[in-house]
Amino acid sequence: MAAIRYGIAGTPVEQSLSPLLTALVADHLGLFRSEKKLSMELVNVASIHDALAWGYAGAVPSPIDWVYTQAVFGKFRTKALLEKAVKGAALVEVEDPHLTTDHPLLAERSPEPLSGLPTRMFDEEIWVNLTAPLKHQLDTSAVMCLDDSMATKSVNALRWDGKGWWCCGVDGEGVLSVLLHHGIDPKKHVLGLVGGGGAARSTASAWARNEGRIHTLESKRALENGPWDEHLTDQRPDFIVDFDGTWKHDGDMLVLTSAYEALLGDYDARIESLLGPSLNGRWMLVAQHLACWSQLWAPELAEHLPSLPLLLTRLVEAELTLASYA
Repeated sequence: MAAIRYGIAGTPVEQSLSPLLTALVADHLGLFRSEKKLSMELVNVASIHDALAWGYAGAVPSPIDWVYTQAVFGKFRTKALLEKAVKGAALVEVEDPHLTTDHPLLAERSPEPLSGLPTRMFDEEIWVNLTAPLKHQLDTSAVMCLDDSMATKSVNALRWDGKGWWCCGVDGEGVLSVLLHHGIDPKKHVLGLVGGGGAARSTASAWARNEGRIHTLESKRALENGPWDEHLTDQRPDFIVDFDGTWKHDGDMLVLTSAYEALLGDYDARIESLLGPSLNGRWMLVAQHLACWSQLWAPELAEHLPSLPLLLTRLVEAELTLASYA
């Protein structure tokens, strides 16, 4: 068994960039640079029980192709191309200047680490990211929750440390990091929220914890009652976070969407597609992954993680490498 087994669980997962991001961060930290140290799988399941069963059993129910390599995870083609993409991206040592900002908010913020998480006790661990429809399904005392994500049904990260399961929800932390990076301050700006699913609830919770106000907008699913209730407002939003993909972008207002599709074109064209005022979901995904590492998987290495724009730059470079072999 590898030292770390990583899985992205939910359905569909064949278009997920999460395994690539996990590999990029691990390489940046100098960890798990062989298959014996880090193994990754797409866990295509619709039940949290099946996701946990994968963790215990060590095999996916039905292997599927990853769209970026057109091959099953664990097979030679995926392994070889993933290694090429990660090595190529590692050569990028500075963040793309177009993805950086002059806003100091993110640098000034030092989120408190989650309490109660033990240090690593065993050589073998399991790390899992949850996506739809699993985020709201975890509700058991057999898993130690480190924040309010189980109560708000927004769990998206799990860790088996060799002795027990731990979980948290970092979608909201990721959104907050992206917004701070773009100069959005919870204490000064009103969040316009489209959506009511797990990621939306996590975002509402994180925004409320940081004294932010929330204006809920028409969406496919209404935001349920929660710890954010006292922070709801009718004030006009200053920016939008769209989890439905239904918001009609108009004007210069910053809009962060959770959706992301395959990038096209050369490096410059791909970077251009990530710029505002309509922000591609890769921003959210990259920030969320950094939060997984700093909050749950390896908080002892938080100070050594790549910056948000550097990891996003490397992701673009890695995707470009994979696309060249498509």
